[in-house]
Amino acid sequence: MHYVGALGPSEPLGKMFRVLGISVEDLFYPMGSAGVVDRYLFDDFVFDLPLGIDAYERNLRQACPAEGAALDILMKSLREISGRMMDSSFFLNQSDPFQNIDFLRPMGELLDDLQVSARLRALLAVPCQLIGVELDDCPVIFHHMVAAGYLFSSWRLKDGGGRMADAFAQRFTALGGELILNSAVRKINLSSRKVTGISLEAGGELFADAVVAAIHPKTMLGLLDQGALRNSLRERILTLEETKGVIAVQAAVDAAAHGELDYNIYRLNHDEHGGIANGIFYQIRNSNVSETNLLSIIARSLYRDWSRWENTVSGRRGADYEEKKLAIARDLLKKAEEVFGPLKNAEILDVFTPLTLRDYVNCPEGSCYGVLRSTRQLLKVASLNNLSVEGLCLAGQNAVAPGVMGSILGSFGAVRQLIGARRFNGELSRLL
Repeated sequence: MHYVGALGPSEPLGKMFRVLGISVEDLFYPMGSAGVVDRYLFDDFVFDLPLGIDAYERNLRQACPAEGAALDILMKSLREISGRMMDSSFFLNQSDPFQNIDFLRPMGELLDDLQVSARLRALLAVPCQLIGVELDDCPVIFHHMVAAGYLFSSWRLKDGGGRMADAFAQRFTALGGELILNSAVRKINLSSRKVTGISLEAGGELFADAVVAAIHPKTMLGLLDQGALRNSLRERILTLEETKGVIAVQAAVDAAAHGELDYNIYRLNHDEHGGIANGIFYQIRNSNVSETNLLSIIARSLYRDWSRWENTVSGRRGADYEEKKLAIARDLLKKAEEVFGPLKNAEILDVFTPLTLRDYVNCPEGSCYGVLRSTRQLLKVASLNNLSVEGLCLAGQNAVAPGVMGSILGSFGAVRQLIGARRFNGELSRLL
């Protein structure tokens, strides 16, 4: 997790962490001390994504001075959605931000109607890239939620994601939960369309009247008997389209030559229509090694590009796989020098591909953000929250929305489903 938005005390994700009893300050530090969170480097111009919606609007109007009428409409809808995200109804009534049908239309269609320039279209396409959806197929609601989140505030982890996972695990056990490690779930058991528990790969069963499947819905299908779900629902799940994969490179660089940057850099290219043809994410931050900083590079990488090794597992893919992976990593380092100049003492530390993500996160096709949140799939995705099996519900980013905020919203939704809306709203209102 390279950065996350809306973690301030009065902001959506910050409120969620407080409700969960997780300290933001222990895990994260704020970005953008100079007012810049992301810097977009296009071939013909540079744009800074600032903190704050008002500052964002100013920068957009300066970059696209002839787009005043279109920006009036776009900023009005962005402020409306960001306002709803700050309201308690965002947590208490899960469907509230999605009730306006205009927010479910494709962002690309809205921009077509507004006849915006290629430059403005390219600038507005970037938030869609952050959740793996193309602008032309990204619902307005998701575009604005992503953009608003980073405009509220942006944060980086003080240490690796492992420390955050440990913090959640410690909170879970402190509340009386028990973690069972190194024993995968083999099957979700049902009787008369009701959950009765799970069977473990290592043997034995756990009896329960509820199971929260915080996994990809296709993975969940593999844990159910063939007839557990309606055929129509099963078919919808099997035909869900995934978000695109990425390749990521972690490299050590000389700290004196390449100091930590308090913002991220996106090197982007757009076509004549304003579509993002390709893009690369860069981040330089401090490391735990003296005189060394960490350069992170993320670029798109399609699952089909790695199909030769589809039936292999991490650590056992062979020399050809390692050679291809490292060749791409070296090429990405060379491209990074176009942004940062010659990289001093650069050393590749780690490279992961869509296959790595698939194996470690157990998501089909190694998709970073799970199922594709496109306008074409809205009805399919909505059906995931009505599995017609008593005691079985989805959580995580596949349930409501992508990303960290979406993952926790999905978990809140699972609790609402299990204990009922009245009790959930009462308890949450007290904690908020």
